[in-house]
Amino acid sequence: MIKLKTIKNLKIKSLGVQDDNGWFLVSAIVMILFLTAIGFTIAQLVTLQYAHARLEEFTQNAQLVAEAGIEQTVNELNSNSSFTGFSTPQTFFDNSTQGKGVFTTAVTSNADGKSLTVISIGKVYRNSNDTTALVTRGVKVILVGTGSSGYSVLSGPGGLILSGSANITNSSVYVGGTITMTGAAQIGTYNKPLTVDVGNNACPTGSDPGSSYPEVCTNGSQPISLAYSTDIYGSVCATGQTSTGPNNNIQPGNGGQGLESNCTAPVATPPTYNRPAQISAVTTVASGNDNTYVCNSWPFNRTWPANLELTGNVTIGSSCNVTIDGNLWVTGNLTIDGAAKVTVENGISQPTIMVDGTITIGGSAQLVTNSSGTGINFISFDSADPCTTSTSNYCSTITGNDLYNSQTMKTITVGGAVNVPGMIFDAYWGEVVISGSGNVGAATGQTVDLNGAGTVIFGTKLASGTQTWGITSYEPYYPTK
Repeated sequence: MIKLKTIKNLKIKSLGVQDDNGWFLVSAIVMILFLTAIGFTIAQLVTLQYAHARLEEFTQNAQLVAEAGIEQTVNELNSNSSFTGFSTPQTFFDNSTQGKGVFTTAVTSNADGKSLTVISIGKVYRNSNDTTALVTRGVKVILVGTGSSGYSVLSGPGGLILSGSANITNSSVYVGGTITMTGAAQIGTYNKPLTVDVGNNACPTGSDPGSSYPEVCTNGSQPISLAYSTDIYGSVCATGQTSTGPNNNIQPGNGGQGLESNCTAPVATPPTYNRPAQISAVTTVASGNDNTYVCNSWPFNRTWPANLELTGNVTIGSSCNVTIDGNLWVTGNLTIDGAAKVTVENGISQPTIMVDGTITIGGSAQLVTNSSGTGINFISFDSADPCTTSTSNYCSTITGNDLYNSQTMKTITVGGAVNVPGMIFDAYWGEVVISGSGNVGAATGQTVDLNGAGTVIFGTKLASGTQTWGITSYEPYYPTK
């Protein structure tokens, strides 16, 4: 009996063990299937994310290709104003990483006779042999031609300073003092050489030049200093200059004369302005923060009547839209930034904004000519000598140490993403600094400093049929299928 019972118990325990092992096997299989499903899901998510990232990369590349098409078209127009665009696809890149990127462009004249519309279509193909583009993007820009009459850059004894990729084109350059060029700066182009006069009127040197400053240097100094990667194309007359630079940087280009031997340049001086006459013509006086003339509240549309005086500092920012009808006098500093817009009224002659302090143009501010291409003449009278802005003891000229100390004061700064064709910036006693890239009518001052990372196109007026074109508006373009 005992043995039989023991055997039965053993059988029961054996069956129990077998039953537990079966459930463990089922559980293991379920768990494996579950983990496998999770693995497949994660793999699909990773694959989807990778595909999305690649598509985003192709999309960005297509945008860059379209923008490259705009840039190449502008370059072509500045060499040939009859250029109608790249009708045949131009390859921008073709490799195993990016795929193949091509662009086409079309140039059309606008009804105003002063501007062009350029449309660029960028396409990216996954592989070189594909016939259907993976991504297509478009860009539409408006170009305005800047005129070549008059000067575009004129400086006093402080001279002309170019760095970065600053590029002066379109008209003559007159420098009273010296020229210093670094980076990849350039004056003129091979196909459009310029007249460049450098007076070397920058002596005595040192921080305390004395009452005789400025006068023409006779110490054998070279008034033009050139870095290896800089270029000047044109006819260059520079008093005392014998060197063409470390890389033969001064070249004649197509039609210029290069460095003219033993040439004595005229001593250029910035243009003069009758400050007392504008002051005496004032008919309206208001505070610089008066909501009638600055946008302290909605709606953001204002008008500056002719012969207006705003006392103290004036700031035009945000989305303020101002129409200017004539001359304006600001007794403090003037700042135009944000998305502000200042437009010249139709039918008026060029207005002058005369500022006793500094002038700062930045952000995405717009300065817009009227339908006749008339811009604004900005003048800062700020200097190291307070008599330049005095109404009771006004001095119409300063020399010696006062002028030397004033010529390095940054009294006008134009930067950001501004695009200001047709506008003139005059740092009467100080330095005008233009950074960024875009279009500027003219820059004049005791010192002119161009330090942008992009091309700055100069020209004093807007006209049809001109030789130099620059972008004034930019927007996405959606091609029809």
